[in-house]
Amino acid sequence: MNQYDVVIHATEPRYWLLLVGSLVVGWALVRRFQALESSRRDAALIQMGWTLVALQIGYQLVMLLDPGFEWSIHRSLPLHFCGINIWLVALNCFWRNPTVNLFTAFMGTIGGFHAILTPQLTVGDDFPILIHYYINHAALVFVPIIMGQTFGLRFPRWGWVKAYAIAALASTVMAGVNHALNTWCPGDVLANYMYMTEPPKVDNPFVYHDLGWPWYVLPLHAALVLHLIVLNAVYRWRLPAYGKEAQASGDLTHRLPAWQ
Repeated sequence: MNQYDVVIHATEPRYWLLLVGSLVVGWALVRRFQALESSRRDAALIQMGWTLVALQIGYQLVMLLDPGFEWSIHRSLPLHFCGINIWLVALNCFWRNPTVNLFTAFMGTIGGFHAILTPQLTVGDDFPILIHYYINHAALVFVPIIMGQTFGLRFPRWGWVKAYAIAALASTVMAGVNHALNTWCPGDVLANYMYMTEPPKVDNPFVYHDLGWPWYVLPLHAALVLHLIVLNAVYRWRLPAYGKEAQASGDLTHRLPAWQ
């Protein structure tokens, strides 16, 4: 039977193998899209979208059909930020919606980066689950880069603030969902989607295990804001964006500031 909340530590050889493998494969995917002829990029993006959708469906089927796996409504639904974001990343390969890209590029990248750096597998580390975990989180980091570099999607002015507001609202709602599941459908394990019931068990400088609910959430929100500002600056540096006034006048020398 599967274990819950398996943490992979940096002392394990598989930690480094999977981390380096995720970064190498992800960067190779970015370079592959850059090298494609423009006429082939749309088809490649759609193929990647279908691949990611198939992986999410297959993941649920493996958990449901494997007799050695205990599927749980408290842990197996894709209701963590990364679980929601990977579906949005996959579907946005078809939509190319700027607002969806805004949220996934911020929240997906941050969540994917920390998930690879400090992995905690909430439904166990059986081989299919383990590989799915790393494919998903590498996709969360690298697919938004492809959407920006190859397909020209940019963040609007103060987009990081909008992303934070959506994340804060979603996590607040998820705290209520967790409470409802734990109260009305009690089980052997607590519902802890978006880690809004108890903090992650990983060793992370932004996670304060000694703080109870809801106080441990406050450092996570502060860390999120810091990450959003830094990530926005990186995107502004690598993928310049311009305000509406500059676009209207044709003066594209004035980029949006790094903090906007």
